[in-house]
Amino acid sequence: MSSSRSSSASPEPEVVTKKAKKPKDKQKKAHTAADVGEHAKNEGDDHDLAYRPPEGFVLMKHKNEEGDFDWDAINGDDNLELWVVRVPEGLKPKHLEGLKIEASASSSTSRVGLIERKHTAYDVWSLGEDETEAVGGDELRAVSCLLPRRKKDGKLYQAPKPIARRLVISARPTIPTPPQSTPGSSPVLHQNPARPRHPKELLTHRFMPLGSLAPVDDSAAMDVDSAPVDDAPSKTPKSHKDAEGADGSKKKRKGDVGSPKKKKVKTTS
Repeated sequence: MSSSRSSSASPEPEVVTKKAKKPKDKQKKAHTAADVGEHAKNEGDDHDLAYRPPEGFVLMKHKNEEGDFDWDAINGDDNLELWVVRVPEGLKPKHLEGLKIEASASSSTSRVGLIERKHTAYDVWSLGEDETEAVGGDELRAVSCLLPRRKKDGKLYQAPKPIARRLVISARPTIPTPPQSTPGSSPVLHQNPARPRHPKELLTHRFMPLGSLAPVDDSAAMDVDSAPVDDAPSKTPKSHKDAEGADGSKKKRKGDVGSPKKKKVKTTS
């Protein structure tokens, strides 16, 4: 019995290791994160939700320099107004320095200034409440302004004041210049000739549809079969003699009253 027991190898007992317990602080953080996800609320700063630029791009760093368009500077000065100006491609912003315009209080669209360059002149229009197709700039009516704020690391915020004016700068249309005339020649006036007037009494209406005056060939004419017309037998009027008999005596009709016949009377001597 002892040899059999010693020959059969008994399995080795498994070693059970104790799992390390998480600290209480980590358990609390995991519990709070689960609560936030359960109630669908993201309160506080979460670095995982911050904007990350795509591959090949770098996040731009705002300059913390206080300028004329700082949010706090405009909010603290009541004498400043926000203007939106649309500048064409051929005009640089430095050309707007020293520009004088008429600050009219009218609510309609009007021309308030002029910018003259070497080859082109530009009109400055102030957009009003009325809609004009000639000036353009309808997209400026729905434009909002964002200003950087130095106290918030240069982030953009909605402007504290509404936009006071909207200006559109457009180039004038080119007009061909007439040829220069000599001092002795008279100026040439370009005038269209007078339109001819037709007398109204001769303007008669004639209805002539399309194709009514075109010549018609005989072959194109329609062949219409005429309906055969039977010759009606002519009735000859009866003569007055036919009414009489062959012997010349008139036929008596019923109802005719004839003369009474004379009776012969025999007398005896």
